[in-house]
Amino acid sequence: MFDYRQIEAFGAVIEYGGFDRAADALGLTQSAVTQRVKHLESYVGEPLLVRSNPPVPTKAGIPLYSHFKKIRLLEEDLERGTETRLSGTALSLGVGASTLGSWFLPVLRLIMKFTLVDLHVGEAKVVHRLLQLGNLAGCISLRSQPSRGCSVTYLGNLVLRCVATKEFKKYFFPLGITAESMTAAPAILFHPESQMMRMYQKKVLKIAPFDVPSHIIPSQSEYLHMISSGVAYGFLPDPLFRQVQADHRLIDLSPLAPIIIPQYWHRWGIDSELLEHVTLKIQEAAQASLLRDQT
Repeated sequence: MFDYRQIEAFGAVIEYGGFDRAADALGLTQSAVTQRVKHLESYVGEPLLVRSNPPVPTKAGIPLYSHFKKIRLLEEDLERGTETRLSGTALSLGVGASTLGSWFLPVLRLIMKFTLVDLHVGEAKVVHRLLQLGNLAGCISLRSQPSRGCSVTYLGNLVLRCVATKEFKKYFFPLGITAESMTAAPAILFHPESQMMRMYQKKVLKIAPFDVPSHIIPSQSEYLHMISSGVAYGFLPDPLFRQVQADHRLIDLSPLAPIIIPQYWHRWGIDSELLEHVTLKIQEAAQASLLRDQT
């Protein structure tokens, strides 16, 4: 049977970025923390930490670190009343930039009223991988299948529009969207591994995706500013596009071919009152903001 004090020391070393800081947080000596981690590694039979700066879990240590975080979440459920006070430890969640900018930000404000949140914003595949590694308690993903030890809930569809200024369209797409014109027109993406452009090319051009010149801007406000300045074309969530359409002189480049992005809520499959409450808030927000027709 695992010794929880050893697991706690192991988790603290990762969380606080070193043995000295973990010792301070636990009220122990650095030597005591080191010994507990060594005893845990002896029990498991292989190294659990890469002694780098900061230390990171090995392949064998990843599921154990995930286990540590789940146990701590359950312990905090016992110590707190939902929506009565802030949880002492931040709940790690992950979303894509489009999700955050379109409908998740308001629900994030609600969640932060009853728990601290450590939010990771990135490409959907990246945040989903962080969930699988145990670094996140929940994430919004395009995947419909749950990962091991997790549950999944379908939330609805996010509609994205490919937009640009009228002047940009006139200069780069005078004859509409074609493969040839896309090779010369600068696009803007949140992430170099973004799937939005590939999904758009498949839907509009009906051909295999190809690379296009693009700027990588991971900021929602700067992303919109680049498009409205006529520097590039890009993808905006339908609600945001409708809000800024007139003020920023933006047009939909393919009004009959929006990108439909399914949104799924993945979370640890543990019986946690906090996670249940977060799930409820996310479902309520999604119901009000997303299309429910699973196209």
